[in-house]
Amino acid sequence: MVGTLVLADRTGRRYTDQELALLSVFGDQAVLLFENARGRAELVQQQHEAFALARVGRLISETLDLATVSDRIAEGVLGLLGVHSSAIRLSRPDGMLGALALGGLAKEYGGVGEVVPAGIGLVGRAAIEGRPMWTSDIRSDDRFQLSPELRERNVRVGIIAGLAVPLRVGGEVIGVLSVGSPTPRIFTAEDIALLQTFADQAAIAIHNALAREVLAKQAERLRILHEIDRAVITEQAPVAIAEAVLGRLRDLLGVPRAIVNLFDLETGEVEWLAAVGRHRMHLGPGVRYPLSFAGDIGALRRGEPQVIDVHALPSSPHADALLASGVQAYMVVPMRVGGELIGSVSIGGERADFPPEQVTIAQEVATQLAIAITQARLHEQVARQAAELEQRVQERTRELEAAYRELDAFASMVSHDLKTPLRAVAGYAHTVEEEYGDRLDDTGRRYLATIRSSAGQMGQLIDDLLRYSRIEHHALERRPVLLKPLLDQLLEAHAAELRERELTVTEDLAVAEVTGEREGLREALANLLSNAVKFSPRRGGSIAVRSSREGDDVVIAVADRGVGFDMQYHDRIFGIFERLHLQEEYPGTGVGLAIVRKVAERHGGRAWAQSEIGKGSVFFLAIPAAAP
Repeated sequence: MVGTLVLADRTGRRYTDQELALLSVFGDQAVLLFENARGRAELVQQQHEAFALARVGRLISETLDLATVSDRIAEGVLGLLGVHSSAIRLSRPDGMLGALALGGLAKEYGGVGEVVPAGIGLVGRAAIEGRPMWTSDIRSDDRFQLSPELRERNVRVGIIAGLAVPLRVGGEVIGVLSVGSPTPRIFTAEDIALLQTFADQAAIAIHNALAREVLAKQAERLRILHEIDRAVITEQAPVAIAEAVLGRLRDLLGVPRAIVNLFDLETGEVEWLAAVGRHRMHLGPGVRYPLSFAGDIGALRRGEPQVIDVHALPSSPHADALLASGVQAYMVVPMRVGGELIGSVSIGGERADFPPEQVTIAQEVATQLAIAITQARLHEQVARQAAELEQRVQERTRELEAAYRELDAFASMVSHDLKTPLRAVAGYAHTVEEEYGDRLDDTGRRYLATIRSSAGQMGQLIDDLLRYSRIEHHALERRPVLLKPLLDQLLEAHAAELRERELTVTEDLAVAEVTGEREGLREALANLLSNAVKFSPRRGGSIAVRSSREGDDVVIAVADRGVGFDMQYHDRIFGIFERLHLQEEYPGTGVGLAIVRKVAERHGGRAWAQSEIGKGSVFFLAIPAAAP
């Protein structure tokens, strides 16, 4: 039965059976007409709803921007159900529901970000129970535990009837879509089904937009971390690194202020390194303030972020300026390197409940920033030390140049002032021997010979000292030097002594050319040959000269079969004036091998020897094959 058909007569007559039968036939016809009309109306309504769903669905699928999607959902649902207010609220980790978007009258009493507890009111019940909730008149419905204040506010802004349905994705409730009417209204099963269908579409759109936003934030986080890595590579100054990162970090987290501080734990102070904010800063980089503003230092040492309520801070210009710039609380994230606390990244916010994703991002950035700043500070320290070292080197160079000038003056003095009287001594000794030699006895002649020998030895010592001091006084001009002509020239100088002592010299010059300063190389090779000749046997024996390539060096070796020496004295023999034998046994000044080592070092090479007592020695001179 779908209804009744009633006939009335003012005279009160009775209807006959025929009349009742006719009325029944008429009623059946009316039912058919009524059902047809209602079917057409429902079809029209269904078509209208399908069109509206498709239109709104198209609008919300055109973009993945979360704000745009949520606003289109909140506005699109108004016309779909003929309601005057709407709200989208998403579930939060703390169990609260935060407003994502509002439509219609809801904008007049709420704002994005406003939270309501789960389990309270239409929205809270729909979230907890995961099913639609509705009321025809909030003023008389006590099922939803609304506070008198909230109930009165709803009535004041014209929200009397309401319907809330869960937003579900994959069986999980991610939030609630609610609508309201300013007059009492019974929401039919069709209304509820329609809103739930729309909510299911909206939930997918919101979920996709949220996923895109998460990906965008992850990409931005990776970009920030990449910027820090790039700053490390380019070795920027600590302030430049901090400023490059903070602006991106603040925008990524959506907070009013971000600051990088450095800690001075010895003085108990915080140094402001860099900051960005939406309002004018009351302080500037380099300003210091108490370490107490950073919270529990012990917790920061352990790597635990601290949340500071600005209202709980002691009154100060710093705290007042934070409040004036909209910072009600701030999170202090420690910057640690190798377990050492060096500073913090502070994130200022309007609330003290920083979302977990903000904490995670801030910690990641703080870790990278700590490494970057530490490396930059080390780079600055190395640069300062290098500059100081360079200054000391320049000062030392000037001192050495002055010393060299004094040495030149001394060498000139030695050459003139010492050798002149020495020549006079030798000359007079020779004159005495020539003119008065026949008048002297053997002792006198022996004394005279000693005078002449000592004068000659002194002259040789002065000459060797001059050669040693002048090795570094001329420019080191590296040029190709042929070893064979140089060796022949030196052997020619020893030709008479070689013949007299029956010494043979063999050559094996695998490397015929060396790059170096010719005069220095000649001096070094001359001393090595003289040394080999001096310590070879009195008669007979051999000397071998060879050259070879060993790694990056050209090595010249001079070997003899002479007396040799104990290797424990190896380093000593290359020192100036160092001798292992008496002057009477092997004459010399003790300067020759010192000259060899100095020439080698001047070329960036080295000199060394191998020897065994009674079996001879090999002296080596290594010169880089190419100029450094």
